[in-house]
Amino acid sequence: MDKILVVEDDKTVYSGIKKLLELQHYSVVIAQNGMEALEKIDESFSLVIMDIMMPQLDGIETCRRMRERHSVPILFLSAKSEELDKLEGLEVGGDDYMTKPFSNMELISKVKALIRRYRVYDSGSVNRKNKDESIEADGLKLFTNRNKVEFNCDEIKLTGKEYEILKLLMKNPDRIYTIEMIYEMVWDEVFTYNAKNTVMVHIKNLRNKLIKACGDACVHTEWGRGYRFER
Repeated sequence: MDKILVVEDDKTVYSGIKKLLELQHYSVVIAQNGMEALEKIDESFSLVIMDIMMPQLDGIETCRRMRERHSVPILFLSAKSEELDKLEGLEVGGDDYMTKPFSNMELISKVKALIRRYRVYDSGSVNRKNKDESIEADGLKLFTNRNKVEFNCDEIKLTGKEYEILKLLMKNPDRIYTIEMIYEMVWDEVFTYNAKNTVMVHIKNLRNKLIKACGDACVHTEWGRGYRFER
């Protein structure tokens, strides 16, 4: 049974989410603020659903601290509709976001998609003999059956979505992928206009990490067309 950490200070909201997820046979743990979430998070969780606006420690800082040790996908919830709040959440390592109020169907759809991806790359259930299959380019090595990337044997810490984007681009070097293609293939959802910034922020974060580790972004922008991986 997949285990989900819900980080939310509003009892009405977290009670509703908990009931909905348990009806879908998920195990749910509640944390009412960021500090409590950091105490409870461990490798047993398959997903974190976290409000941005919370007392003591907000969702942005909580996510930043979680990302220092954990790669579990994080779905942000926000009562704010301003794009800057959503983008800040993605920049610190969030995988996706939803604006309150949201429909039960939309929440369950995102939960299933995020967990499905996480289980494929991070669950540890991959057959041992296939774990070392990889794609390599000039010292950059991406293990195709688990969320791990190295440069000259030093690991580069990527979020699940950053890993999936890099894997997609490395599989077909020099092929140009549009933002729409990347979103639908990585997020496994139909592209909408609001998803454009989501993709762009994840690629920005990925490029920054690659530059820091490799000295080269590797992922190049083709203006007006999309992105490609250059060996």
